[in-house]
Amino acid sequence: MEIIVHADDFGITLDQSKLILARSSQCGGAGALNSTSALVTSPHFGECAAFAKPFVDAGLIKMGLHVNLVEGPALSSPEEAPLLVDANGVLRQSFAKMLLLSLGPKREVLTQQVRQEVRTQIQAFLEAFPQLRGALRVDSHQHFHLIPAVFDGLAAAIKDEACTLEYVRIPAEPFGPYGAVSQVRKQVTPVNIVKNKLLNWLWKQDEDRYPADWPAPALFFGLALSGCMQHASDEVFLQEVKALAKETGQDVELLFHPGGVGSADECPAPHLKGFCDFYLSPNRQAEAEALREMQLSSIAS
Repeated sequence: MEIIVHADDFGITLDQSKLILARSSQCGGAGALNSTSALVTSPHFGECAAFAKPFVDAGLIKMGLHVNLVEGPALSSPEEAPLLVDANGVLRQSFAKMLLLSLGPKREVLTQQVRQEVRTQIQAFLEAFPQLRGALRVDSHQHFHLIPAVFDGLAAAIKDEACTLEYVRIPAEPFGPYGAVSQVRKQVTPVNIVKNKLLNWLWKQDEDRYPADWPAPALFFGLALSGCMQHASDEVFLQEVKALAKETGQDVELLFHPGGVGSADECPAPHLKGFCDFYLSPNRQAEAEALREMQLSSIAS
């Protein structure tokens, strides 16, 4: 059983990216982090990738692509992907609007435009980390890739770019370990319960189309406690997670968000208040502190 202790959103700014890797003992910091994924649409991705490259090349941290179809500038032009990109080159769809498009008559067109944008993001990622073409790891901003049209576009883009997939996040989160530990369960908000149920439902729509040559999904945890994953460091909760993983024969991914920014101006889309509030939340520091106290060896034992 592999335990993936992961941070999304690497690459927003250099300082924010350094905060993320500071929670990895293997990268010279302190903490259990052993995986992260990069937002290649960020204007600072290049300098952040250069900072991470020695650690990635040495195999000290897993680096993946954090596909972004929702926030800030796109890599495709408005002409190439008009359903995704506005006239200013900015990504235009919320999760709800993208889901409605996916369920409607424009699904095939949407799939092709997602394919175009994801291909461009894969190319930017592999320009920075060319050795990862044969070991590509993928997740997505706000878990957009479970939306059926997005899932199909992602699969097509990976095939187009002749990548071998090492890992893809399937955020169909089991709720059992939360329910078994009352102190952790009390931290789960109603809105995160709704998100949990929605993503589990979306996975049921995608599961039959999951490519046979893709790796087996890991158990995922990080949605029900999104924004306050410091509570997932509870020892009893982690024992429940590991017991479930042994029962199902799966690896485990624990998703944290330790990298915050200093002001809204540093966010990829400063006009989107909900995103900015998440990046500026004091819980980012709380999650970072929880990671600092966690030891990968003790989690995996």
